[in-house]
Amino acid sequence: MTASSTSNVTSANSMLFARALRSSERVVLPINEAAMRADPSRPSFYCVHSVSGAAGTDFLNLARRLDRTINFFGLQAPPKLMQDPEFGASIEGLADHYVQTLTKFQPEGPLMIGGYCIGAIIALDMAKKLRALGREVGPIIAIDGAPENIEVLRGWNPRYWAELARNIPRWLLHADLMRSRSLHSLMWSLSKHAVAIGKGAMGLKRTEKLGGGYAIDRIMDLSLYPPAQRLFINRLFSALFSYTPDPYPGEVIVYEANVAPLLYLPQIGRTWHKIAPRAEIVNIVGTHIGIMHDPYVSALADDMRERVSKFFAGTSK
Repeated sequence: MTASSTSNVTSANSMLFARALRSSERVVLPINEAAMRADPSRPSFYCVHSVSGAAGTDFLNLARRLDRTINFFGLQAPPKLMQDPEFGASIEGLADHYVQTLTKFQPEGPLMIGGYCIGAIIALDMAKKLRALGREVGPIIAIDGAPENIEVLRGWNPRYWAELARNIPRWLLHADLMRSRSLHSLMWSLSKHAVAIGKGAMGLKRTEKLGGGYAIDRIMDLSLYPPAQRLFINRLFSALFSYTPDPYPGEVIVYEANVAPLLYLPQIGRTWHKIAPRAEIVNIVGTHIGIMHDPYVSALADDMRERVSKFFAGTSK
């Protein structure tokens, strides 16, 4: 078989797989080989999807690096349920659904959960619900995501502008602009930053619309997703800004990318300290997307491996 025909077969299989998934209601998805074997001698970690709702693609590099020691499961938004206009409309509703599924999947024993991007906020609400059910829950693993409705450092504070200035050289060094992006993508990136400057001058958040509400299309290209998934993404993104968490007494390990988008300061670590006094902030070199890929993901995996292993070693005593 030629390379061209092999590529065509792979592409066709991918399309068939994508169509089959559209009717799936599955939430818990094994990402690495250890999880596929469900090795009971190894601890299991459950990671909630990003705003896309997908788990496999976001976590694949990280899960592979944890394969020898940890069963890595992704929690995905079921493609079939994405078609429901109410699914994803609130953080609490998603957390309820995922908690019910997770407790059926693992009805007993300690749990360790986390999430990437908006998944970190969903994991926070899940942890509260699981603790209320009497389950033992380890430290939440929050990978570069935090609630939005928390008062942190604002633009009137000189420290905000000092940190913004320090971010610029890191962004130029680690954003991989010319190595990984097309000219079209680069121009789109620069234009969205220009829009962000204008919104900031008017006192609006980066994704806030003039007439009210929030628009994710200024920070994320949705054209690659099918219609039902695009609607889900927009619902979930709006839900993020409607969710105000109560204080969380448990431990949280916060992995914060040390390179923010140009002219934008997420302040993820500060936000978690506001709601979780026991939060520990771990800075990872790279951008929000970059820390999940080479060459930065290895540092994330190495630290996570120690945290997960330490928790489950303590529960076995």
